[in-house]
Amino acid sequence: MELRKLTIDDYEACMALSEYAFQFKLTEDQLERRRQEFAKHNVLGVYADGQVGAKLQIIPFQTYIHGRSFEMGGIAGVATWPEYRRKGWVAGLLKYALEEMNRNKQSVSFLHPFSFSFYRKYGWETYVEYKKYKMSSSELPAKQLTPGTIKRGNTELVELKQVYDAYAARYNGTLNRDDAWWENSVYVKKGSQRAVYYDEAGVPQGYVLYDVKESKFTIGEFIHLNEESRRGLWTFIANHDSMIDEVTLQAPASDMLTFQLDNPRIGQEVVPYFMARIVSVEQFISQYPFASQDSPVQIWLDVEDAYAPWNEGVWELNVAMNGTASIWKKAKSDGEGQLNQPIRLSIQTLSAVLMGYRRPAEMAQISRLEGPVSAIQALEKAVPKRETYLLDFF
Repeated sequence: MELRKLTIDDYEACMALSEYAFQFKLTEDQLERRRQEFAKHNVLGVYADGQVGAKLQIIPFQTYIHGRSFEMGGIAGVATWPEYRRKGWVAGLLKYALEEMNRNKQSVSFLHPFSFSFYRKYGWETYVEYKKYKMSSSELPAKQLTPGTIKRGNTELVELKQVYDAYAARYNGTLNRDDAWWENSVYVKKGSQRAVYYDEAGVPQGYVLYDVKESKFTIGEFIHLNEESRRGLWTFIANHDSMIDEVTLQAPASDMLTFQLDNPRIGQEVVPYFMARIVSVEQFISQYPFASQDSPVQIWLDVEDAYAPWNEGVWELNVAMNGTASIWKKAKSDGEGQLNQPIRLSIQTLSAVLMGYRRPAEMAQISRLEGPVSAIQALEKAVPKRETYLLDFF
């Protein structure tokens, strides 16, 4: 087995493997578009018998966490030819990918798992879920008059970005999208139709990306910055009632749509979605905006991380009153007494907690972290509350 970075010369071999493993076939135009994307990604592979036997790619992204933008490595396209499976090659690639992301200062990584249990072994953990709705046209929210206006058609990207960025920054784990991602992913995957809600001052406050085909209104993205724009967009959708029988969409896990319906018994499902992993404890926490404190706080964290040894060990975390943090690794023998007893937890648990998906107290209840009650309470107070969400796929 030979682990190496792949180049554009390996593109055809990688695409052949992807098409086989994920059972799709690309057109010539799609292959050329993928070639351009391939050149921008960090692609790692295993060579065997003179060919690419397994591979994955690291897509450079930025993600919002508590309103700040973090460098994120998106793991995608993990595939192995069937004759080379069960040899531990993917484990080797993931370890190599962690080393690459650490070198490139990508302090956190996301991926969409084929198996949650498989990627948990390597340090990733569930960080987001969403609600999936399905309703008939008769079950839609009631039409309501709003002071703003709807404009349908090819809206300027700058206006969609303005609304999306304000919305996405409210959550942890959303993508900070660049123009290329909008053009090559959002527009391609989210629907061919666009409608934007503008308030009385003409400022965009929400939008919907959608398709209407075969009496189905399929919403690829529904974004609203306030209740007015939410009502305006739902009224726009409801005005299609003579054309459609069914509406589908996704929303954050905390969404209250059913509470606002006359009949809340619509089709809904909570879907576990992506996984996250802290790549570098030191870099991630140094950037992390903790909650403001009444006085400085010191917490010791004993982190287990078998696949990223630079994270393994006891860390001293100091949170200032303004929420800024400093962290450095300590020897386990340092310090005496209850005040310096560490919270013991895995990198998976730490990732879920700091992403905001689960609270420290919740994880302590199920023994996913252990330590002095006072230290767990201090961590509970220090980690801000913010919901996770992700509208994209890669």
